Amino acid sequence: MDGREVALATLHREDVPLPCLTNCWITHSAYMSRVVGRDYWSDTVGVFCEFVRRTGANLVPQWYIPGEAQRMLEIGEIMHGTKQHEAAGFRSPEDVRDWIEQLPDDEAIEREFDLDAAAEDYAQTIIEHSNLLGSDVLVIDHFGQADFMGGYTRWGYENYLAAAGLYPDTMRRYYHRSAVNARLKNLAIVQAIERHKLAPFCYTGQDICGSGGPLMSPAMLRALYFPELKWAMAPLVGAGIGIIWHCDGNILPILPDLLDLGIVGLQGFEEEHGPRWEDMCALTAPDGGPIVIWGCVSVTTTLPHGTPDDVRRAVERSFTVAGRGRGHVLSATSSILPETPMTNIDALFEHAHRFGREFLGG
Repeated sequence: MDGREVALATLHREDVPLPCLTNCWITHSAYMSRVVGRDYWSDTVGVFCEFVRRTGANLVPQWYIPGEAQRMLEIGEIMHGTKQHEAAGFRSPEDVRDWIEQLPDDEAIEREFDLDAAAEDYAQTIIEHSNLLGSDVLVIDHFGQADFMGGYTRWGYENYLAAAGLYPDTMRRYYHRSAVNARLKNLAIVQAIERHKLAPFCYTGQDICGSGGPLMSPAMLRALYFPELKWAMAPLVGAGIGIIWHCDGNILPILPDLLDLGIVGLQGFEEEHGPRWEDMCALTAPDGGPIVIWGCVSVTTTLPHGTPDDVRRAVERSFTVAGRGRGHVLSATSSILPETPMTNIDALFEHAHRFGREFLGG
């Protein structure tokens, strides 16, 4: 089996002899430069693709490569928050309410959406990235979602959450309008996957939780947000396209709601805030089989602060707890940042292959 076949079979929860491994959302450009042997910033796409090949990663679920913000951090520039939402005119929950009231209606959104063009754009992006990475790497991409995190990014957290509490009908309208566009996008994704014979899987998620749980109460999420999100995702679920959801923070209070969306897999898990790897691996998917599970080497504890031996132990735990034939993808929990010791990243990739082959029998 080549790497792409291993990754696809893994996502289908088949018993494979070789490990599936993501590129682990590396933002450590110096590490990529060292692995490839040339400066990342001289050819960001080329070095990234060669880095993926040299580390033996066989699943790229997101075209996520370091950009200008990461470069500024690496050279020691201090980046100040500027309250961009205030500069854009959002100083109160009423400003949020008034902005939402000006959104176009469902019919206008549908009239402006070109389904065929969106399907071709989605397919061609995956095909282009697949060609760049080569036949050993499976590429999948994002899907349409009712927007949660864009609101607090655009309006600021206080304005966003206050508007939800003061004007719930208006916030429901916002979630619905974003869901209309997301549902159309997902119809296009179904068309793209079927027409171009792409892998029937998507990956992404919304940053809904922090370390203490959801940013909004579960009751409010169930009343305002989750029904729109589920409706937006329904075309993918109905077409049998597997959705892997990124988990941030303490997702435990809303875990049943996430599973109710029809997702087949979960990725992430900040275990220091509640979700234990053992518990996540025990979950079942909507079809009654084991849930596809991606993890679970921590980017906040083990990788930046542990030793190479700690990383190797985390890799072994990830494989042994997940077990065989259940869609386990070895992955970091989120982005690996520049302060992570290179020896620890070496240990992650090297031991993923060495122990993974031993554990799976390859």
